[in-house]
Amino acid sequence: MSPSRKKSRRRKKTPVKAPDKSWIHLLLWGAVTGITLVALVGILILPQKKPQHAPEVPSAPVSMKADKPVSQLISLDPESEPFHRKRMGSEFQLRTWEVDMAILRVLERMEMGKDNIVHTRLENRFFYGTPYHFQDMKIFTNARQKEFIRSLRQVLYRFVDKAVLKKETGEHKWSISINGHVTHMLRLDIDPWVSEPGTGKLVIVIDDLGESLEFARGLSELDFPVTFSILPYLQETKKVAEFAWKNGYEVMLHMPMEPLDYHRGVNPGPGALYVDMLAEEIEQLLVHSLKQIPMAVGVNNHMGSRFTQDYDKMKVVFEELRKRDLFFLDSVTTPKSVASVLAEETGLDFMQRNVFLDNVRHKDAIIYQLKKVENLALRYGHAVAIGHPYPETLHALKTWNKERNPRVHFARVDDLLLDQKIRVLSEKKDRETALAD
Repeated sequence: MSPSRKKSRRRKKTPVKAPDKSWIHLLLWGAVTGITLVALVGILILPQKKPQHAPEVPSAPVSMKADKPVSQLISLDPESEPFHRKRMGSEFQLRTWEVDMAILRVLERMEMGKDNIVHTRLENRFFYGTPYHFQDMKIFTNARQKEFIRSLRQVLYRFVDKAVLKKETGEHKWSISINGHVTHMLRLDIDPWVSEPGTGKLVIVIDDLGESLEFARGLSELDFPVTFSILPYLQETKKVAEFAWKNGYEVMLHMPMEPLDYHRGVNPGPGALYVDMLAEEIEQLLVHSLKQIPMAVGVNNHMGSRFTQDYDKMKVVFEELRKRDLFFLDSVTTPKSVASVLAEETGLDFMQRNVFLDNVRHKDAIIYQLKKVENLALRYGHAVAIGHPYPETLHALKTWNKERNPRVHFARVDDLLLDQKIRVLSEKKDRETALAD
């Protein structure tokens, strides 16, 4: 091979110098940096979506369509609506309502109805933090007890999960339990029910008002008076308070207080009282809330399952209310409330809620709750029911009023407290007379 050919081959093997790619790396780095900066700016300037489980203020009532399943008609917690917590407790509450409806359906099949039921005892109990009623009731079935029990057992088996009907000691005495917890005690009576003489006073309080003046006007269209319990700091708090006062309604402050599940995102709303506050802070917030509703004659708690358990913090509230000659109505959102103990110690005028009307937002359920509290008023002379600004509640109140027992008279909380004072003074006088004799 010639020398010239060898040289040419060597020239072909000589590597060609690669082009400079540093500008490409710079371009890529700049693009990534730019995208990152744009994303960060977007995060900062775009409005942040608030978590659904922790609204800053209570939401306006929402209409529930009739085609929604029953599971969506239940207010899962009396302290907050809507609110999806304590699933076990809320499902238990739904089961107790289904038992109520099963009893009514069986009576309807037997051509009877709500008038054949008399509640002899109604006790507030709690299941996983959710309140429900233990009901001791008489059911007048004429001479058809066996037919009633047979039908009820079939309905419970088919439609109510984990409900057990059991024969108890004593003639015609049966219990119904759910998950092993007795919710209903039934005493079947052979003889037709004869109405007992006497009357009862009933107070119906509507909580959570202040969001809608329109709903307040709807309440004024009822043929009977209700007590307006109004939240502070809402859009129409002052307008609703003035409307109620001008139209002669009893007005209360619905004071937000810390619930047990506050750390899970349950927000009682603006102006709320918390257990970690100093006494001065609690007093200032309470006074400021009362200034928004100056015509308030009393206070009841909004939420407050944590706060109403704290003796020292509740004492600050009670002392301020006593200075202003206001009463306290315990909404009973916890069985551990210290309100009754403090009322006795401080001498503050005090009452407790007997029945929540609309934990289940269904017209039939609310009417049944009204029937319960009606029986309590007739049996004990007085009773207090609490409802909320739902369309279903307003509709149920209108329907129930057409068929309620005429011996039930509507009253204000003030009326019941006056009766209570008179009764205490009378009992004291009787004791003194007995000792003198």
